[in-house]
Amino acid sequence: MSFSVPKMHKAAFLRKYGERLSIESVQTPQPTGKSVLIKTVGSGICHTDVCIWKGDWVNIGIPPRIPFILSHEISGIIVARGENVPAEWKEGQKVLIYAFYWESEDNYTIRGLTNLAERPKHLGIMENGGLQEYVHIPHYKLLINADGLEDLAAASTLCCAGITTYRAVRTAMNYLVPGDYVAVVGLGGLGAYAVQWVKSLIPYVNLIGIDVREEALEFASKMVMIDAVINASRGNPEKIISETTKGKGVKVIVDTVGSNQTVKTYINTLMRGGVYIIVGLMGINLHIPIYPFVTGERRLIGSFIGTLAQQHEVVELARKGLINYKKVVTKRYRLENVNEAIKELEEKRVLGRQIITYE
Repeated sequence: MSFSVPKMHKAAFLRKYGERLSIESVQTPQPTGKSVLIKTVGSGICHTDVCIWKGDWVNIGIPPRIPFILSHEISGIIVARGENVPAEWKEGQKVLIYAFYWESEDNYTIRGLTNLAERPKHLGIMENGGLQEYVHIPHYKLLINADGLEDLAAASTLCCAGITTYRAVRTAMNYLVPGDYVAVVGLGGLGAYAVQWVKSLIPYVNLIGIDVREEALEFASKMVMIDAVINASRGNPEKIISETTKGKGVKVIVDTVGSNQTVKTYINTLMRGGVYIIVGLMGINLHIPIYPFVTGERRLIGSFIGTLAQQHEVVELARKGLINYKKVVTKRYRLENVNEAIKELEEKRVLGRQIITYE
């Protein structure tokens, strides 16, 4: 199968922080060596994109330059490939992209910890990403076979929201026994996946869902059966959790927000031996009570994206129907309406995940 690839294509450029992305024509690159070119089918809009768009992370070198193309949740179809790409990756193959590329092998990547690479080159964060009609993928090892996924555009969200929460819940599994309580804090795009992973992978625990928005609680409750939902904007969440767990406390908290306020509030609800897993990046500095942490052998763990191997696992589980990625996506926009999508997310008016579609 061969494709006619245009010399130019449309892309959304960040040219000035906090201002509208500019839709422009850009030259379509020709893949060589081990690289491939995909025709984009779906690209997700993540809160990370909003932070980059606003310029919140400029002080840590993200993005490394502007103009810049956002989005690290990417799905598409191979339309051209370099001469050193294995034959299994043919033109016409549907793929998802593991966007968290690394520049060279190191002590982490050779052990499979690709998410901890010392020299990351993440697409959509450090290198141009998926908000364009065609995306150049620097190495075929980033390709994930997407055969069997019914909605390729929606499946793009498996590449950040899906894998990030999968890794966190897999970590949680190491500490849980039947009857324990697990709380997911924040039921947005990440939380909508997290509650599904808990129910699919550890159905023997009690699941608590927490958010400050009633509509988010209702949305997540449509995904799976949540044992207890807590609207943290009403009443004292610490007291409600104590009552819900009958004074036992929560064994594992998966915090998809990661703000100073969420950690300050929910860290006190951990039982002895409990584990607080931070996934979200909304905070800057954290203050935790040292004495109860030490004497109660509680743990605080950071969880960052997921490995390349875990991305393959996530796609296989989605293929088997253990996760409903299609229901997570609530809004679809065309590339020319990308600024509306970013504004919706910035103003916290999005349930689940929203994507840009190209077909």
